[in-house]
Amino acid sequence: MRLLRVAMLPTSIRPDPKGVCAIVDVIRASTTLTTIAATPHSRTFIASTIQTARAAAEAIGPQAILAGERGGVAPDGFSYGNSPLEFATTDLTDRTIVLSTTNGTYAIEQWAGSQRTYIGCLRNARAVAGRLLSEPTDSLTIVCAGRDGQLAIDDVYTAGAIVSHIARTDADLNLDEAALTALHVWQAYKDSEQALSSSESAQLLKAVEHFDDVAFCAEEDVSVVVPEVGPDGHIHVWPD
Repeated sequence: MRLLRVAMLPTSIRPDPKGVCAIVDVIRASTTLTTIAATPHSRTFIASTIQTARAAAEAIGPQAILAGERGGVAPDGFSYGNSPLEFATTDLTDRTIVLSTTNGTYAIEQWAGSQRTYIGCLRNARAVAGRLLSEPTDSLTIVCAGRDGQLAIDDVYTAGAIVSHIARTDADLNLDEAALTALHVWQAYKDSEQALSSSESAQLLKAVEHFDDVAFCAEEDVSVVVPEVGPDGHIHVWPD
C-alpha cells in the first residue's frame, strides 16, 4: 500500500531515496519558485548559501539575477528579495535567477536525495498532488521547511491542503500520523488567508513591510505549474 508522509521539519524524518517528495515553504520560497517557473524563457537555480549563490551568479554571467532573503530582506548585493508578488510583475525573459533563502533552499538541499523533488505551495496544491500521485512509487512525502528550525503553521496548513487533494483522489492511500495532523490543521481554519496571516511567518513579513505577499501566497489552486529540482539545483517545470 502506498504511504503518504508529512515531515513537519526537513530533519524530522529521513528522505527515502526510492520515494518522491514535495517541499513546502509557502511564505515564501515555494510560492516564489512556482511564480518564477510560470514565466516563459527563464531559468532558476537553487543555492543553499549566500556565498554559493554569488559564485553561481558570477559563473552564469550577466544574465544572472541574484535573489533571496535572510530575515525576510534581500542580502547585500542581491537585486531582488524573495517576494512572489514582485516576481509576478517582473520581466524575467532570458534571465537566470539564482535563489537563496533562509528555510526553503535548506529544505530542498536536505531532501535532494529523493528520487524526485517537487516544489509545492497553495497556488499549485492540486497540481502538486497530481504529480506526486503520478509517480510509480509507494513512498510520497510532503516536507515542511519550517522557520529557523521550528514548526511553521503556514507550512503545516499547506501540507494539509495537499494531503486533502491526494486523499480525495486515492482513498486507499495510507496516511502517517503527521499527514493526519496536517489534514486536521487544514480543516481547522476558515480559509487559507486566515491560516497564513495569523502565522509567525506572516508577522515577520509585516515587520519588514512585505505583508502584501501573504494574500498572494494564500491563493489556492491558481497554477498548474509544478517546479522540480534537478540534481544540479536547476528547476525543471511541469508541465513542459
